[in-house]
Amino acid sequence: HSPASASLTDTTLLAGQGGAMSTARSRGSDGRVVEQVPPSPSPTALLRFPMSDKELDLKAVNTILSSAQSREKALKIVQYSAKLLAYCLVRAAGNLPSLGKHFEGLAKNLSTARRFFKFFRWFKHFEDIADARAEKDSSFKQLLYLDVAANLVADVAEDITSLEKVGILKKGVLPKRTEYYSNWCQLVLAVVEIMVSRIKARRAREKASAPGASLEHKRKNSMAQLELSKYYTDLVKAFWDCELSFANEFAFILSGLFAALVSTHKYALKVLK
Repeated sequence: HSPASASLTDTTLLAGQGGAMSTARSRGSDGRVVEQVPPSPSPTALLRFPMSDKELDLKAVNTILSSAQSREKALKIVQYSAKLLAYCLVRAAGNLPSLGKHFEGLAKNLSTARRFFKFFRWFKHFEDIADARAEKDSSFKQLLYLDVAANLVADVAEDITSLEKVGILKKGVLPKRTEYYSNWCQLVLAVVEIMVSRIKARRAREKASAPGASLEHKRKNSMAQLELSKYYTDLVKAFWDCELSFANEFAFILSGLFAALVSTHKYALKVLK
């Protein structure tokens, strides 16, 4: 390099903690070489949101938390985590069962809190009618219409139950088995969602396995498979809520926790796009 050339730069790699670090070298007018090390990224910027190119920095976290659906699903994770702790502690020895009762109460309170977030959720399903109309496969089109109807009935039934659960209506105003029949609506919905999701997952898999498939198609396939598994866990949860003889409480809790994790990721991904 010419000593008088100040604009001439070269780039080298310096080994730093955790990997290589890019450093620019420039030669000043006095002939001296000056190394310019870029500022280190913040710890949160090093995290990348799963199945996306978005960095999980402070801005992304605030964006996720600004969404009511994301917050509701995050509360669901805490709720079923508390349920899992309660399930284990009440079966333990010593003073732990009393702590388990505390977590049982916490899970119930979180369940009630989530109901406020879910009021009028059924409005969004009217947007799905356009997708059903655009579907070219006539049999799948009918299934999509059935899915819209099942979602509407299940969500309205849950809203009716919530009116008493959160205290808007006095206890005893609704019939005693209102929540029970609402849970059966959720079971039917889970079956319909599995039928719809299986077809969507198959289509996503075909696109992802095609030669030269893009990263976007592969990610959509992964999400479709996750969503299908989530609906299977919804069915396991519905078995317990509908008080079926073969239902298992531990399977119900694990299914709820898995469904909460998948749903939280799904809605967080939507708001980050």
